[in-house]
Amino acid sequence: MHTSFTSHNLPASCAALEDLLPAYAEGELAPDERAHVEAHLATCPACQEKIAQYQTLGQELVGLPLACPTPEMRTDFMAMLQREKAALPTAQIAPVAEAQPKVEQEAKVLSLWNRPATRQWLQVAASLLLVAVGVVLGMTLRPRSEQFAASQTRKPSLATQLATAATQPATASDRIQLVSNAPTVNQQNDATVLVLVNTLNTDPNPNVRLAACEALYRLRQDPRVGSALVHSLPLQTDPNVQITLIELLVELRTPEAVPQLERLAQRRDALPVVRQQAEQGIGLLI
Repeated sequence: MHTSFTSHNLPASCAALEDLLPAYAEGELAPDERAHVEAHLATCPACQEKIAQYQTLGQELVGLPLACPTPEMRTDFMAMLQREKAALPTAQIAPVAEAQPKVEQEAKVLSLWNRPATRQWLQVAASLLLVAVGVVLGMTLRPRSEQFAASQTRKPSLATQLATAATQPATASDRIQLVSNAPTVNQQNDATVLVLVNTLNTDPNPNVRLAACEALYRLRQDPRVGSALVHSLPLQTDPNVQITLIELLVELRTPEAVPQLERLAQRRDALPVVRQQAEQGIGLLI
C-alpha cells in the first residue's frame, strides 16, 4: 500500500529530517548528517519511498531537453511593443521637434525614460531584443564554429573526459551525461572500464554511481566488469546502488558474488529491503 504523509501529519522523527531528504538523495549531505538520515531510513519505509522518488525525479530531470527561444519571438515581441506604446499617454511618446535645442531634447528623452511605465516597457524591450538577437546569431554561427573546432582538434576519448571530470569536478548532471555516453563495446587500450569502475566506487552522487552501473553492464563482455561489480558492492551505502548491483550480478550469473551477498544480508546498517534483495540473489546464484 502506498504511504503518503503531508507536512502536517508527519511523525516527529520524519518531520525533523524532511528538509535533509532531497540533499541526501543527491549525495550532498555532510558525513554526520548522512549517518543521521541513514539511521532513520533503516526503520522508516515512508522516508525510504521518498528517497526513491527524489532519486527517480533527479534522473528524469537530467534527461529533459533545454528550452530555447525561437527566432519568431522577435516578431511577437515587436507586435507586443507596438501595443504597449499605443497604450501609453500621448504626452509620454510625443516626438521631439527638430528645431528644439539639443539640451532640451536630451532633457525630454531623460524625462521619458524616468517615467515608470515607459522605463518598464523599454527595459523589457531591451531584454527580449537581446535574447532574440542572441538566438538568431547562435543558430547562424554555431554550425560554422563547430565545424572549425572539429577540424582543429580531435575529440578526446570518453575515458579522458571522465578522468577530467574527476580531477576538475563538473556538476552531477554533467557527470551523468558523460557516463551515459559510454560505448557498448570497449575499444582496445581504452581505459573506459577502469574509469567507470572508479566512478562507481568514488563518486559522491548516487545518481552518477547508478549511471556508472548501467554503463558497466553495457560493457559486460569485458572480463573485468563482473569482478569490479563484486568488489564494489561492499563499498556502497546508497540502497538504490546496492540493489542495482545485486540485480546486475544476478543477471551476469556471477557466483563469486555470493560471499559479498552473504555479508550484505547480515549488515545491520543496510536497509531491510537491501538485505532481502541480497538473500534472494544468493538463492539465484547458488
